[in-house]
Amino acid sequence: MISEQKFLNYLKIMPNLPLLPVGEQDFEKIRKRGCVYVDKTEFIFQLISSGGSFFFISRPRRFGKSLLISTIKEIFLGKKNLFEGLFIYDKIEWQSYPVVHLDFSSLDFRGKGLEKAISDKLDDIAQNYQVSLIETTLGSKFAELIQKLHNQANQAVVILIDEYDKPVTDVLETYQNEQAHIHREVLRALYGIIKGNSQYIRFFLLTGITRFTKISLFSDLNNLTDLTFYSDFHNLLGYTQKELEFYFEKHIQNAAKYQNKSTDQLLAEIKEWYNGYSWNARERVYNPFSILRFLTQKEFYNFWFESGTPKFLVQKLKEKLYFNLSQTSISLDSINAFDIDNLNTETLLFQTGYLTISEKDEFGNFLLNYPNKEVEQSMLQYLITAFSENPHSDVNAKKLARAIHNHEFELFEQTLNQLFADIPAEIFLAKKEAYYHSIVFLALKLAGYFVKAEVRTSKGRLDAVLSYQNRIYIFEFKLDESAEKAIEQIHQKKYYQHLDNYAKQIFLVGVNFSSQSKEVEKIIVKEWK
Repeated sequence: MISEQKFLNYLKIMPNLPLLPVGEQDFEKIRKRGCVYVDKTEFIFQLISSGGSFFFISRPRRFGKSLLISTIKEIFLGKKNLFEGLFIYDKIEWQSYPVVHLDFSSLDFRGKGLEKAISDKLDDIAQNYQVSLIETTLGSKFAELIQKLHNQANQAVVILIDEYDKPVTDVLETYQNEQAHIHREVLRALYGIIKGNSQYIRFFLLTGITRFTKISLFSDLNNLTDLTFYSDFHNLLGYTQKELEFYFEKHIQNAAKYQNKSTDQLLAEIKEWYNGYSWNARERVYNPFSILRFLTQKEFYNFWFESGTPKFLVQKLKEKLYFNLSQTSISLDSINAFDIDNLNTETLLFQTGYLTISEKDEFGNFLLNYPNKEVEQSMLQYLITAFSENPHSDVNAKKLARAIHNHEFELFEQTLNQLFADIPAEIFLAKKEAYYHSIVFLALKLAGYFVKAEVRTSKGRLDAVLSYQNRIYIFEFKLDESAEKAIEQIHQKKYYQHLDNYAKQIFLVGVNFSSQSKEVEKIIVKEWK
């Protein structure tokens, strides 16, 4: 965070800059206030002119989905004056359509109950259009609203639904699976009437974070075109590198001046921190929330993570001893499905934005990795705190960094023991070798080292490999056995064989943990090459 004096000094040199729409998702307000708007209307023009009418797109939170919905709403309300200077301004015949806009992030479904909250919202929309509804069941009322709006205006209706999955994902985060099923059935009743009323609908867009399996929610919406992995619309949400440098040029120049860096140097750091999200393994985009917050604050920080702590997700990872998130492989079928009763960890990590697509193989499978430094650092911190139950684990990670840097394994052992010291005895005794392995791996990653866990070789799987400067460390962990046995296993399995071609010193590190003393019982370090 910036110091007060640094901020005051910056205010003296800060010129008049266009306003940044930090936290603002209302297109009309953004345009009327003169805020920076990254023009996405060429994509919207292609979408509404494509011949299709029913669309779905999923993206992680804070990715601009609500602003997209708001922009499309103003287009279909015929507010041409708001779009002057934008791509779509002279590309369409401007006319007004009746619009049904449901934003589940703003519905009071926790207080009223989901069905009542939706029903009240439909009544409000009907009242705004001076339409009376007589149906009482949710699906029937929605169908009645669509048909009456169509008849009243003699125009097809536009339906925009934002954060459609929030009533389900919110209760899942508090382990209320039964309530999630109830909410899913309410939503199915609502969405189930869409296909049967398609003759009354000009345009339909559904946005959310997750994509439920077809058998659970989308079975009645099988006429949807899913844009999530559609390359032509990959950049519909998020900022590309070109957009960042064009629309925020002055803000970037001033942030560079503020940090006393060149523009090129700052852009490289911004890219490392906030770029990297991909749904096709080719193009990369920035999360708008993080970029806008950075350009406002002008300091690198974990903005996106701070806007929502993934307690539910971290708990799931801890329960499964799932700590090595990078380089995760997943099939297209798995990455594209969200099942309430069988939550796939990789699917959850991808759809919620903690992992993104880094590569795609010839069979259509995806390799997932952290999108950027912001997400990786924050996730590692949450994970090591959860696994070690030690809120000061970042301090220990810095000590580990110094120990590796100086090749001081006495300090390495002391620091690991400090890390383990706060773990309750009952937890320590109940866990297996993988538990201690996970904490060491996370600490080393948090310390900033290039380390791989559970590396497969032709003769087995070694626990961890760390590469630093001219050194490679091969780690083997044991629980209530001996460090000597760990070294012996490395030799027996010849874990170092695949490293023969590296012109580096190779060290074999055997570590034995004691569940009784809650400590590292012994570390042996031997140079092999």
